[in-house]
Amino acid sequence: MLHKDSLKLLFPFDLGGEFNKDIEIEGKYLDTAQARVDNLLKEMFPDGAYELLCCWERVCGITPGADDTLQLRRNSIIRKLREIGRLDRKYFMDVAAAMGYTITIEELHPFMAGLSYAGDTLYVEESIFIWRVHISGQSLYYFRSGESSAAERLLWWPVQTIIEDLLNDLKPAHTYIIFVYN
Repeated sequence: MLHKDSLKLLFPFDLGGEFNKDIEIEGKYLDTAQARVDNLLKEMFPDGAYELLCCWERVCGITPGADDTLQLRRNSIIRKLREIGRLDRKYFMDVAAAMGYTITIEELHPFMAGLSYAGDTLYVEESIFIWRVHISGQSLYYFRSGESSAAERLLWWPVQTIIEDLLNDLKPAHTYIIFVYN
């Protein structure tokens, strides 16, 4: 039932004329308001969000890519909300495996007397906040004489921004990740 019909039922008899025109206009406004409320109810949940999608991303701390589709943005919000999370390496490897990536995580440690050996890499003290994530199974394209042309890169691989963005979203804020493609 439209709102104009509901408004007409409020009066004991039909007044006609200008009154009916006013009731139709008021009814249209109420119908528009009702449709707006129905849309806002859909926005309450991230799987139906459109207008409030940026608010959901802000709340979840997600930065969408420029080419991300609506469904990808919604899925990343839902994944973030459902995520329980941990801070161990296995957790991050499991998250990557769920997306089809095989990774290993190397935590860098500064050289320490009594713990480190001759030949170990000398890292600065701040290196305890740096992870090196090795992403394996990616296709690497090497420059080849006869197959490549001038100005092409010597080594190229498809940029895996999805896994990089995911790990950067999940990592602790004070850490930095170096991505290495094998």
